[in-house]
Amino acid sequence: MRTLATQMRLRRLLRVQAEYQQRLLTEGPVGPLAAGASARLLQLIQDVRATWARESQGVDLAGLRPHVQRSLAAMEAAAAALAHPGEDVSRLGAELREAGVPLVFFLRGLDDSGDPVLAELAGRAATLPRSA
Repeated sequence: MRTLATQMRLRRLLRVQAEYQQRLLTEGPVGPLAAGASARLLQLIQDVRATWARESQGVDLAGLRPHVQRSLAAMEAAAAALAHPGEDVSRLGAELREAGVPLVFFLRGLDDSGDPVLAELAGRAATLPRSA
């Protein structure tokens, strides 16, 4: 399985989030910056979601898709909350990264896994060669 485009978009999202967080902590989370940061991060999350859908199409990952969907949903919730006045920018940034960083490593693991491992992780019985 190849998830390189999804990984690249996810890493871009995390980089942009870190830049916005730094600006929001410096300039303050009020005004159009917080709303703009929220909108941009939500757009980037949608890009990750669309790329994941394209790259994972046709691959039986029934047991693994919920993990990706939950991670993206948690990231969306944190990004959307940035637009609300008075939200804790540091906490929301940590929540977004706590969902996003492990997802990068999960996707890298999928790339490094062969069909038998993917079958096992997806909950299917892998066809292993019989030994003596």
